[in-house]
Amino acid sequence: MALAAAIVALVVTLLGDGGREYRIMFDSAGQLVPGDIVRIGGARAGEVTSVGLSSDNQAEIRVTMDPDRPPLHEGTSAAIRWQGLVGVASRYVDLSPAPDFKPELEEGAVLVADKNRSLVEVDQVINALDPDTRQGLQEIIKGSGAWYKGREEQANRSAKYFGPALEQFRKVSAEITRDDQVFQDFLVDAGDAMGAIAERSEELTSLVGTTRQTERALASDTTSLRTALDELPVALREGSDAMVELRPALGDLTKLVDATGRGTKELTPFLKQLEPVLDEAVPTFGQLRQMIDAPGEADDALDALRDLPALGKLTKTTFPNAEKALGDSTPIFQFVRPYVPDLVSWVRSFGGAMATYDANGHYARTVAVFDAFKHVDDANGGTLVPKPPSERNRGDGLSTGNLRRCPGTATRLPADGSAPFVDSGDQANADCDPKQTIGGTR
Repeated sequence: MALAAAIVALVVTLLGDGGREYRIMFDSAGQLVPGDIVRIGGARAGEVTSVGLSSDNQAEIRVTMDPDRPPLHEGTSAAIRWQGLVGVASRYVDLSPAPDFKPELEEGAVLVADKNRSLVEVDQVINALDPDTRQGLQEIIKGSGAWYKGREEQANRSAKYFGPALEQFRKVSAEITRDDQVFQDFLVDAGDAMGAIAERSEELTSLVGTTRQTERALASDTTSLRTALDELPVALREGSDAMVELRPALGDLTKLVDATGRGTKELTPFLKQLEPVLDEAVPTFGQLRQMIDAPGEADDALDALRDLPALGKLTKTTFPNAEKALGDSTPIFQFVRPYVPDLVSWVRSFGGAMATYDANGHYARTVAVFDAFKHVDDANGGTLVPKPPSERNRGDGLSTGNLRRCPGTATRLPADGSAPFVDSGDQANADCDPKQTIGGTR
């Protein structure tokens, strides 16, 4: 009996398909169908066996792994991706396996939804733009075309230096944020200082106004200021001598103070009113001192000013290069601008062609045959009869040979006459034929 059980187990092991089944939850099935493949690292690893709906209204995808694939481990994530742009069945499930040291997933285990990513369709991106946004984008493109007109060489140079400009900007940003904690503390302290200043904006405005007047007065008479600074040491020495000579007069000065004591009593109410003002001013000046010259390094405005020369040195070459790169990109945008209607028409037509599909895929996989039937009158009012291949594409409703269309003729011509676009004012000598359009009215 034991031998028979071992033989049965061996047969089941060797003849069974060996494929493990797992369930994957997505917000959307992303147009997956049974039979789509499962990939790991770009290689086939299994296939989708069913697409259903879970009890909590999520897309439940069941996948079966190939027999030669090892089991998955906890932490494995999944994403729905495109294999190509045409066809519904061109989707596949891309698995990102977790490390082998994590616990294995059991048969039928579920990959949690918060680690899985559903596919974003092209139609969703296009439909996200409302009419106002599309109109604004159109105005931006038109304005950019007018701005870059006649600046082709500058646009080319800007494209050449755009990459180096970004690299230099990255280095500047890295230099500024090299010490994140110090930079963060600087921003927090600056915010606190600005808040304290905003609370006393009137006092600060008066202080700044007075300081400005003082600076103007000093700047208007620099000669006198220089002379005063030169003579200051002599004045201090003479003042010291004068104080020594005034020392005997202190006794008489004491008597004068005693005699004027009654008059100074009137100063008491004034000083009491001045005291609250001084009390309010002390925190303000203390915070200003903290903002301008706080203890420590890289924590006040003076330290920021010391770092500005190094920052200015870095931007001395970066900013001119960035400006030059933007100027050089002008001809590129001028060349692309006339083709914007064609691009929009392509996106619109592509979206329409890819929107409808059946079980075999999108209708875009088919090839349209024009002028394939002709109308034959009969007793039933007429019948459509297939034309021989040699007689097709010759109907009055077809226009062939339109190989020199101008930019902007991929859609119906606008009423303002902005399309078709002709490079030269002399249409007879242009590289395109403005008469080759898709039809319709202006």
